[in-house]
Amino acid sequence: MMRGAGFLVALALTAGPVVAQEPQKEGRVWRGTLGETAITACFFEHDARAGLYYADAVLEPVRLEPTDESAPQVAREMRGFDEATGAIWTFAPEAGDRLAGDWHDAGQTRPIRLNAMPAAFSEYGTPCESEAFLAPLLAGGETTAKRTIFEGTDYTELTYAGPKRSGLDDYLVTSFALDRVRPGDAAINRALGAALPDGTAAHVAGQCVGWSIANASGAAGYWEQTVVPILMTARWLGVRDSGSSYCGSAHPNNYSGLAVYDRDSGAEVDPAAWFKPGALAFYNWEGETEPKAAKRPIAGLSEALGKAVMAHWPAREDGDDCGIADGFGGSSWQIGLTREGPVFVPQLPHVIFACTEEVVLPWAEARPFLSAEGRAVMDSLR
Repeated sequence: MMRGAGFLVALALTAGPVVAQEPQKEGRVWRGTLGETAITACFFEHDARAGLYYADAVLEPVRLEPTDESAPQVAREMRGFDEATGAIWTFAPEAGDRLAGDWHDAGQTRPIRLNAMPAAFSEYGTPCESEAFLAPLLAGGETTAKRTIFEGTDYTELTYAGPKRSGLDDYLVTSFALDRVRPGDAAINRALGAALPDGTAAHVAGQCVGWSIANASGAAGYWEQTVVPILMTARWLGVRDSGSSYCGSAHPNNYSGLAVYDRDSGAEVDPAAWFKPGALAFYNWEGETEPKAAKRPIAGLSEALGKAVMAHWPAREDGDDCGIADGFGGSSWQIGLTREGPVFVPQLPHVIFACTEEVVLPWAEARPFLSAEGRAVMDSLR
């Protein structure tokens, strides 16, 4: 039921609404009562009772795990990875849109009465990842605003904190908004604001919650993201987008990316266009029916450009373990913009992510590799 979290990282680094473009399936979640307590439940499969439930007044997910594969209508409550509450659920076969059973614990028995509610979820997901099940869990986060300054320019820092329950207080996102003084600033602010969770299961943070609680632990995972300016002029906005997340995969995911926006048009620009043919190598991920990406994915640097960049790589004791200098074409890269020159950051795997560095190539050294468009960008910053 789990998928890799690399998809989340890709979403986190895109401009515009942060939603998955996956085909939707129709299923259902269940609402009703356990004794006199109002509850909401979901099941991973149609004919088995492995799933999750929460009391509507408490909103703390509890896992339901089958006690025996030969008895799919019997499940036990689990918290965390392996903490059994002692309660057992037994269900009768579904009767149309109704589901009945009993809850047993320490000699007590309470009736379970549930009614089906429609739920849409992604093609490879489960009803436990649907808006119908997750919306009450995701509600209640708070976004606050604070005025701050970058290089003499005022802007608004925006910080989201998840609700203080269900582990969602570990969902923390910081982004920002420009004062709208240039024609493209409104569009840029929409792109920057998309990083902030909106309380829906479609947002990347909502997807992380759904994927996390649907795995064996039932925990909500965590999502930490920081979007900050690294260049702010009348024409250009340079942005660093970095963070860490755990969404139920084998290990946490860390990332650091860069983006550049044109404040005249509001569009994200492709720094790859600033370089002459041959200076960069590219992946070719686009299919014939897929929309063209705003930025061409960079697979590596030419030997000459790689050497120029690596000459500014900070010295470190574990530098030999990073493997960057041995393969300029072996790591993907992102390129951003600073006053001093283009900035390069490699996209490294989890095992060596700690080796990540941002490297600025001074304009004088970058100039031989620049296209006419790149030289125009350079001249605009003088």
